[in-house]
This record gives sequence, C-alpha cells and structure tokens, in this order.
Amino acid sequence: MHKPLVLTLALAISGSAFADTCMVSPTSKEQVSGRFGKFREGGAANFGSGNAKPHMHDGLDFSTSGQSAPLYATSAGTVTWAKLRGSAGNTVIIKRDNGQSAVYYHLSYIAVKEGDKVQAGQEIGRAGSTGMKPGGAVHLHFIYGVPNADDARAKTFSADANKNPTFNPAQLPNAISKQSTAFNYATDPSPYFCKTFPIQNDGLYPVLGSDTMAQYNKLFGATPAMGVPPTTQFDPVQVAAANGDALQAAAKGATSMANVLNDADGYGSLPSPPIGDFETMSPAEMMSTEAQRRFADSEWNKSITQVSSRALWVDYLRAQGVSAQLNAAIRQKKERMEALLALYTSQKLAVKRQQVEAARDRAQRADVQRSIQ
Repeated sequence: MHKPLVLTLALAISGSAFADTCMVSPTSKEQVSGRFGKFREGGAANFGSGNAKPHMHDGLDFSTSGQSAPLYATSAGTVTWAKLRGSAGNTVIIKRDNGQSAVYYHLSYIAVKEGDKVQAGQEIGRAGSTGMKPGGAVHLHFIYGVPNADDARAKTFSADANKNPTFNPAQLPNAISKQSTAFNYATDPSPYFCKTFPIQNDGLYPVLGSDTMAQYNKLFGATPAMGVPPTTQFDPVQVAAANGDALQAAAKGATSMANVLNDADGYGSLPSPPIGDFETMSPAEMMSTEAQRRFADSEWNKSITQVSSRALWVDYLRAQGVSAQLNAAIRQKKERMEALLALYTSQKLAVKRQQVEAARDRAQRADVQRSIQ
C-alpha cells in the first residue's frame, strides 16, 4: 500500500478512540467494580439494577467505596441531558465536540443543567444509587456512546467465563446494542481514557485480565501506538498495513503522527494541482492537466525523491481532491445524460401515444362505417 494512504487511514481512524484529547477519570478512586460486556442473567445476578431483565452490562461501573463522591466531566463538551432517566436514575450526558457522548447513571445529585458547557475535570454531580432497587450500591455507571455503529466495540461474556476450559475471548460474537436516541451506540470506553483502570477481582482475571485495557486488548486485539483499532470501516489488509507502518515509526522513535509527518527527512513540496481551475474544466481536461503535472513535468519527477514525508502526504491528499473533483464532474455528466435520455424517452412515448390514439380513432371509424353498411 502507498505510504500516504496508510498514514491517512491511521489518521482517519485514530481521530476517534485514539485521539489526542483522551478522557480524564470520572472519579477520584479510579477503580472499576463492574466490567463492560458482562452478561447479567436477571434477578440477583443484576446486582440491584433497576433493569430486572437479562442484559449485557453496557458500561463501566466505577467504585466510590459506597460514598456519594464527586463525579467529573471526562472531557470538554455540552450537557445534553441532566435529569431522571428511568432505571438509570439521575443521569447526565455530555456530548463532546466530536459527536461522542459520556453518560453518567445513578447520580444522587446533579450539579449541571442541560445546555451547560463543561470542561474536563469539572464536577458535574455526585455518585448515588438512584434508579436502582433498595439497597443498591452507590457507584457510577459510565457509558460511552459513539455516533457510528462501525466504531462501537462490544462483546458479551458470562460471569463464570473462567470456568469454561475452551473460552476464547477473540471468538466472542459482537454484541452492539440498539441505537439510543440519547447517546447513539454504547462502546467499550477503555481506549478513550488517558489511563488504564484496575478492575476489582471478580474471578475473571485469568481469562480477561485485571484492568480495563487488558480486557479490551483480549477482546478486540492490541493496537500499537499511532495505530488503527479494529474496524469494519476499512479492509483488514489496509488496517494491517497501517499498523505495520505505525510499528516501524515507533521503532524509529516516533511518538505521534506529527513526528511521522514532518520535514526532517526531506525538503520542499511538489507542484500543486490547480484545484480551483478544475471547477471550469471538463473531466478530459482534468485528466490531461493531472497527467501533465505528474508524468511530463520534469520538476515533479526530480522532486519526488527529495521531498519530505509530509510533502508526500499533502500531495496524496491533493490527488484525492482531484479524484473527488473528477468523480463529481463525471457524475454530473451522467446525470445530464440520464436527464436527456429521460426527456427523449418521454417525447418518444408521447409520439407513440399519439400514433396509438390516431390508429384507434381510425379503427373506430371503420367499425362505424361497416355497421352502417
């Protein structure tokens, strides 16, 4: 795969789970008491949940040692919900600028109102047990919602999975919940946090690990730094190539995409395509212009081996822009041709209709004349 494409792929996907703006902890204790994905069979197995039906645990339970401890915004965003929400009790939902949502259940007190702008680390309420059955433990049930189902990561497992000698985390089926009108698709929040949180021992350490990222990596596969998490958005071969490049970059000391896409390994830039002029060109003229720039311009051929990785990436993105312009122009041509064909067909049908009407009139007159005779 062409390296600029691999870098673009990594950047496109890393903007979600592995963004620079990772989330801070919602609690001070920073310990998880309930795993994401554990299947709860109902009744006592639901641990006092107001949802008595069997269901998958769609968030992380953060322990507050049974205290109504302060809860904090995990990132900047806008409060879209700050009120009671059925068996979830008092609920706060914060929508981030990227469209993803942090959801807080069972609060004893809400310190924000809908429409408020909050910053990472700002207190938004206190832990509680609202919405739960009497005697339910005070804690935070934290859900993370993503707008695209392809970005959601969810697999469910039984509470006694460690007793299954053939248990294989990687083979568990996906268990994406139905889209919520409040926060879209619930996903394992683990990779969105800046920290990895220890999990209280629940007997699943041998099969799912003792912390949140250990479980995530066992279920969905480890992702190298600057790499691409498992996704259905791109072909697995592309994802593997992107992660291969990420490993190579890390081996050379790179710690971020900014380190990879720099000018340290070259200089200058390649001649730019006249993207603005393309708006007045035909597709044939666009192809001719781009062919001239890439295959007949001696400056382009000379510079291609000397420019930096960043310059190559920028040129690749420009080429993608040219491709988009061409596709749009071709689509418009096809639409015009289809419109002309539709008009031509309509006119032909009108002529045929007139001919049929005339033939019917002649036939009727002939029938009348024969009847008179």
